Amino acid sequence: MSLHKTFFSLRVAATLLSSGLLLAGCSSHQPPLDPIIGDTGQPLSTVAQRADVQFYDLDLQIFPAKQSIAGTSKTQFLLLDASQAVELKLDSRFTISTITVDGQAANFERQGGVLTIDLGQQRSAGELVDVAITYAGKPHVALKAPWAGGTVWSQTEEGLPWIATAVQGEGCDLFWPCKDSFTDKANGMRIRLTVPNGLSAVTNGVLQQVKAVGNDQQQYDWLLSVPASDYNIALNIGPYVRIQDHYTSINGSQVPIEFWALSKHEQQARDLIEHDLRGQIEFYERQLGPYPWGDQKLGFVETPHLGMEHQTINAYGKKYLRDEAGYDWLLQHELAHEWFGNLITHEKLNDAWLHEGFGFYMQPAYSLDRFGEAAYHHSMYKSYLGLLNCKAVVLDGQVTSEQAFNSDIYGKGGWTVHTLRWLIGEEAFWAATRTLLYGTADTASLTYPIAPRYRNTQDFIDIVNQQTGEDYSWLFAVYLKQAELPVLQQQRSAEQLVLTWQVPNNFAFPMPVPIAINGELRVFTPLDGKIVVAVNSNDKVVVDPNMQVLRYLPIIGDCAENQVKRDNR
Repeated sequence: MSLHKTFFSLRVAATLLSSGLLLAGCSSHQPPLDPIIGDTGQPLSTVAQRADVQFYDLDLQIFPAKQSIAGTSKTQFLLLDASQAVELKLDSRFTISTITVDGQAANFERQGGVLTIDLGQQRSAGELVDVAITYAGKPHVALKAPWAGGTVWSQTEEGLPWIATAVQGEGCDLFWPCKDSFTDKANGMRIRLTVPNGLSAVTNGVLQQVKAVGNDQQQYDWLLSVPASDYNIALNIGPYVRIQDHYTSINGSQVPIEFWALSKHEQQARDLIEHDLRGQIEFYERQLGPYPWGDQKLGFVETPHLGMEHQTINAYGKKYLRDEAGYDWLLQHELAHEWFGNLITHEKLNDAWLHEGFGFYMQPAYSLDRFGEAAYHHSMYKSYLGLLNCKAVVLDGQVTSEQAFNSDIYGKGGWTVHTLRWLIGEEAFWAATRTLLYGTADTASLTYPIAPRYRNTQDFIDIVNQQTGEDYSWLFAVYLKQAELPVLQQQRSAEQLVLTWQVPNNFAFPMPVPIAINGELRVFTPLDGKIVVAVNSNDKVVVDPNMQVLRYLPIIGDCAENQVKRDNR
């Protein structure tokens, strides 16, 4: 899920859980989530398909002491077909006091988390409909954010409230009425959050104003004027200091940087911006194109959970600790998702590897750019050892969020990208990646606003084929659409080395192989499924010495063995 089932997330989660860091806000006494509410991205009902969300307006008051919220959410719909009803979702633990349609009280039906709202009469396609819902209650408490999401009710070391939401797997309906579908992004959203004095309320978009509410509260008014998946909307409340800076984008725009850090960490946050973020954003813009939301902000907020890619306000909870990568991998990973996940969004959950495989791969790619090949291969090798190879990366049929976000969409997705980059070369690879993201390979001069788009696996295959003039469907079929890795069988005699690809289901797999013979590296292409290389008995031969080609090696086990190793981490 973005970040947080990364290629080593289970190891990270186990470490944090043992230290107590992931227990913040955990509650074992709350009722379980309704399955409809607990799994985002489900197929839209017939009623939901008839209306397209244009705009959300959320006005909430946060009560830290009671761990509750109350307010009104307004949704503007454009009817795509004639309809007498619209549909929203909201966790059934909330109490609804009123629902209005265009300012008039409306009848509605509530079945679990599904709200079907009567429009009073048949409305025509093309009409705009405004629905307002006033509600209150205690939102679902995250059991282990961000993996098991919800609201985190935590405190700083000084005992001040520190609150965050993270709902990628479960969806926006855990704390506000929404359509709960990444397939329908509103054009924008206004978010007003009222909190006790001494706390800041931070969310997506651009801060419009902060105003006093009574004697002991203040309201933070934010406007997001670009489309965003509704699971990306996040509430962050705490005793923050607002750090403001800027950078000059590759397209010449001045892009605001904001980091909302706990006050005692202000200098650490400033150092993180200077020593990590600036280099990372320069890398992303040079390789991909302009930061997508430069007319909003490049934003981060310190959170009591590890992190999540909430568009324009990424959650950061790694406590400013350096790591073996030589840079802050969490900051870099969440930044990756501003492109892979937010600029492009998977068309279906089946294509979630486009978020996570690329999101993972941008870390070793950055290591290569910054530190060289040793750092790159170290990162790739570590992830290779974590592959499970139990499920296809791209699953068939209808899948749940839990099924879609299996761990191999990270590492195996990233290894697919790694091999593709080697196979088609730097120019074609980065051109294909930019085209996937922006619809064009010529991105440096793109101006804001930049339109997001939906993508699927076949889109990327088609783009690669167009860029190269060749058909690489076979690569994606073997690596992504079935579980097992291909095996390169080797037979060596005194006079020759014979390599044969053994591929599940006998798929075509004309994968070239780099071979070093006495230190000289050459690439050999299979002929009729085999590679035959003339060697003598004294030759030093190393097949694929830099592990450019994703394949099964005996350093990892089969599916059952790999699952045992994973569970024991």
